[in-house]
Amino acid sequence: MEFLTGFNAELPRFFEISWFRNLIFTVMLITVLVGLRLILSRLLLRHLETAEERQRWISGSRNTMVLLLILGLAAIWANAIQSFVLSVVALAAAFVIATKELLLCLSGSFLRTTSGAYTLGDRVHWGGVRGDVIDISLLSTTLLEVGPDSAFHMPTGRKIVFPNAKILDTPLFNETQAGKYVVHTMRIPLTSADDLEKAQLVALEAIHEVCQDFLEPARAWMESLEHTHNFVHTPSATPRVYLHIPEPSRVDLLLRFPSPVRRQGRLEQAILRRFLRNYYGSKVPLSVNSNSVESI
Repeated sequence: MEFLTGFNAELPRFFEISWFRNLIFTVMLITVLVGLRLILSRLLLRHLETAEERQRWISGSRNTMVLLLILGLAAIWANAIQSFVLSVVALAAAFVIATKELLLCLSGSFLRTTSGAYTLGDRVHWGGVRGDVIDISLLSTTLLEVGPDSAFHMPTGRKIVFPNAKILDTPLFNETQAGKYVVHTMRIPLTSADDLEKAQLVALEAIHEVCQDFLEPARAWMESLEHTHNFVHTPSATPRVYLHIPEPSRVDLLLRFPSPVRRQGRLEQAILRRFLRNYYGSKVPLSVNSNSVESI
């Protein structure tokens, strides 16, 4: 009697526990559904004459019972399911926040692979720095810096490590994607008082003197890009000199010429030396022999 009295006293506390109460209701639901199906089957199967009708009833009643069971369990365990879903969502959100940079780096690596943005050995201009790609991993890319800014093309010996996530939000320029030759542009600042006609002619002559050995191969290479790289408009390899006025009383010469990959810096120096020597004459005592050019 003492046991029954203690059990009756503790029973309401068990029902206050949600999972215990839900478990009791689940057992009751299953018992009611199974019992109801057995009773209906006994009553109806006697009046069904053909095996086809009996099979249809068995299949239909089973599917109905399963559907009612699922709906009943969802109603009984709704709060528990909601709490579980919220916990899973919170855990997933915390995981994403904690590994955001890692996931972005992996996404950037996937984008680089699928788009073919760059490979080992390419020279790229990325996020304000330029360099040759010397290592690529799932999370980062290592460049050997070329510079120290866009006006120079000499390796500095410094390594720059970028997270691959930057490819998702930073424009990347691949200077060696076209292959053997690229079209390079350099700027020579002048004033409006200079002889611009003479300056254009001298600059164009300097380009032809320096680039004469590879003008024809570069032109043929540029024309082949239409088929090998699917270029809609292939860049012209013909040397050009344009005028640009960035501000009053100042005129810039824009020199556009083909160059073998990674020789832009040497060609710039050679062209600039010839231009200064031929345009200003003895006022600028610069040598234009090949030794001095190669040493720069």
